[in-house]
Amino acid sequence: MRLNNQDSQKKALVFACTGAVFAAVMAASLLRGMFFAGEIYPFLTVWLVLCGIFCAWGQAVSASRNDEGRDHVLKIAVVNKPALILLGCPLAIFVLYAWAGLRGPVSAQDTADELLRWAFYATFALLAYFCAADRQGARLLAAIWHVTGMTLSLSALLAVCAQLKLPYAVAYTAAPEVSATGARLAGLLQYPNTFGVVMAVFLLERLFAAAVHVQRAQSRAAERGAGTKERSGKNGTSGREGTRKGRKREAAQGIRERSGKTGTSVWRNMRRERGNAHRIIEWEWSGEKGISGSRNMQRERGVAHRIIEWEQSGKKRIRKLSGLCSSAGGRQLLRMLPLFPCAAALLLSESRGAWLAAALASAAALLWKRQLCMPLLLAGAAPVAAAAWLYRQLARTGLAVEPVSGLLLLAGLWGAALLGGAWLCRRRTGAAGGWHAARAALAAALWTAAGSAVLLQVSERITGPSSTVAARGLFYRDAWKLAAEAPWLGRGGGTWRSTYLAAQSRPYVGSQVHSGYLDLLLNLGGVGLAVILLLLLAAGWLVAAGAPRLLPPLLALALHSAVDFDWSYGLVWLLLLLLPALARAEKLHHAATDNLPVRDIAVKSLPITGGPGSLAAEPGLAPAAPLPLHAAPAGAADNSPVRLVSAKSPPITGDPWRLVPFAVQHPLLRVSLVTLLCGVTLALSVLSFQMMKGESLYKQAAGASHREERISLLRQSLQWNPRQPKAAAALSRMLPEPEGSALLRKALGYAPEDAALNWELAKRAMRGKHPGTALYRVRKGEALDVFNVVKRVEAAEGMLDMSVRKLKDGDELGALQSADAGLELLREYRLLIEQEGSKGLQHNDRRFGAQKEAEGIDLRLTEARAAACYLRTAMLPVSGEGTEPEVEP
Repeated sequence: MRLNNQDSQKKALVFACTGAVFAAVMAASLLRGMFFAGEIYPFLTVWLVLCGIFCAWGQAVSASRNDEGRDHVLKIAVVNKPALILLGCPLAIFVLYAWAGLRGPVSAQDTADELLRWAFYATFALLAYFCAADRQGARLLAAIWHVTGMTLSLSALLAVCAQLKLPYAVAYTAAPEVSATGARLAGLLQYPNTFGVVMAVFLLERLFAAAVHVQRAQSRAAERGAGTKERSGKNGTSGREGTRKGRKREAAQGIRERSGKTGTSVWRNMRRERGNAHRIIEWEWSGEKGISGSRNMQRERGVAHRIIEWEQSGKKRIRKLSGLCSSAGGRQLLRMLPLFPCAAALLLSESRGAWLAAALASAAALLWKRQLCMPLLLAGAAPVAAAAWLYRQLARTGLAVEPVSGLLLLAGLWGAALLGGAWLCRRRTGAAGGWHAARAALAAALWTAAGSAVLLQVSERITGPSSTVAARGLFYRDAWKLAAEAPWLGRGGGTWRSTYLAAQSRPYVGSQVHSGYLDLLLNLGGVGLAVILLLLLAAGWLVAAGAPRLLPPLLALALHSAVDFDWSYGLVWLLLLLLPALARAEKLHHAATDNLPVRDIAVKSLPITGGPGSLAAEPGLAPAAPLPLHAAPAGAADNSPVRLVSAKSPPITGDPWRLVPFAVQHPLLRVSLVTLLCGVTLALSVLSFQMMKGESLYKQAAGASHREERISLLRQSLQWNPRQPKAAAALSRMLPEPEGSALLRKALGYAPEDAALNWELAKRAMRGKHPGTALYRVRKGEALDVFNVVKRVEAAEGMLDMSVRKLKDGDELGALQSADAGLELLREYRLLIEQEGSKGLQHNDRRFGAQKEAEGIDLRLTEARAAACYLRTAMLPVSGEGTEPEVEP
């Protein structure tokens, strides 16, 4: 079927956007989950430029279609409130970070990083939502999802079983409360907890997909068996005759399933397909003029008639049915293929939070869809049991195995999981109840054995006291106190990372707050947290309405993010935004995935000129509707030849919330809006490029051997990106006074509470001439890093050096003041040690305690103070000395 120029451009745009979505997900997988901002600047630079190009391209195609009176290509048909909230919340977060940057954040660098991240998330959500409306785009989105899951799981398993070289793919530890085996699988993300929840997301998606398919297959088999038994008893036929009729009904049922409408005859299916072909041909050739166009239309209509009649003939029907039956087992195996690697990766990560989140999400979904309990039990028994066996085998050796034996073990268990799952899920028409009970009992036994094997291995971590859980409690208490300082709009990006050293109540180590919700509360306050909650609710609503089987993965992400820093990984946000797009694609194009049946679609009837007359409107599958960025206002006429309408929902027109008015009808305003969007994306791309150059030059400076070269590279780095506190601190150490102090003060304008910058300024003050200024800077530096032993000792030593210099210069008062300041700092240090010692050694990750150097510095400060007092007393005039004798007249 030939496409005109506008349709081909629209298809090309859809494929380009889908390719961009695939590139984004793959980049997030390969760049350690997009956790480190310095690694994603090159990708964001290219991504934002591409988004501007897509926007301009779509506007050009939309303008050409508008000239022909057709729909816009770049219309995003937001048909309900949740879709509008889903697409608007990332933009709202982007605006909040921009406002925080203008207000003066606690870290301009981290705020700019979050600004770029949320621009990326917002554009990704729009592109995924755009691609989901096209049939080919929907299929490609589903393929992207599966490829991502297999890439993450297989790369991690091959790093263990085949010694694939992946840096930090396995995290080793000697603490039994952290790992029961001493090693945990981290995969490409290099963090076991987040890797575990990502694997849980892919496992739940496939597990519920397989369960839905098994439930549908069992329902169809039960209906066929009941019909066969009823008709056999009614007509008095023998068992063989009933079996023969049952096979005929099964063949007819297969044809009815392919036709998309149950209960219609083969002839009616053929008539409907012919009518669809007539309408599609008429729609595509409606714009052609002249005799050649009419001849082409007649020729294609005749070809379509012959193809339909040939495909619906008896021999072709039987051949296609046999092919359909023979490939059903293959499709079932493909559907269950990712279950074993995802389950094995989840178990090997030893993430208790991921296990609990997956269990709670599954329980919530099964309470809603109770009919999926038995299919889920059957579909997951063999893969989970094989994964538990693999976990126990690798746990004995601390995830260390020979490549050959590891690959054989992996392949054997994978094959056993596939064959066992297919055998448990197969259906038998008319099978006795004992067969179903035996399958259920075997599946339950496999689940019980798998759970027992895993729980016995990690029982101490689950039942015993957990230092990580207690540490999280400290994080959360300190974070709540910090959030109270700016409860509404927060303090910008990276608030916890920049201020936790000053806010911590114990000397723990934790630059991450281990809760995505608290992190957003610190960054953007209650307003930002409310926006995120709205986003999650909208995503859950859309997923539950479009594809309920995708709700457990979404719930697992939302639950686990409350107890870990999953939202610091860009990959997690991409998966979370991709789930509603997959649900929308599944709802619109059921043929692209293997999920629940799509609702009926009503198609407008179009007269076929030159044909046998006008065909009555029949329900059937319509071609994918174009995806508009400018939706027509409610009540406007629909110019599209094919309109998708749900049979269970009211019409779109007439309800102002069923079609959200995104339309900008005036061409000048539409062009202005597109120009603004392109300008914003270009400006953000320039910002990302500048930060990329600054990061690259800083890394080059760190590897430079000559001092002059290092200074030059650091200066260039700060010229490209003056918001880098680490570059400013490194350069200030190599610059003389007062240039170094001026540089530090300028850098503090971008990060006023950065502990490193303030301490560098304090050290320069201690090398100066004013004890009061030095004491002020030292106290501020210590307040921003309370439990730093090195800084405490260094501060006392710096005041001692200042006192000695003052004595040499003859400034006894300055020496005395410096010595007193040093002694006071040591006294505060001893008091803090006693306070922390009374709380015990738990959570003292920074080894905060008494130092031998402090005792020696204390003695020297006492001697310096005594010397200053002696010299000052010796220099004072004695009574009667230094005066002229009185002369008697």
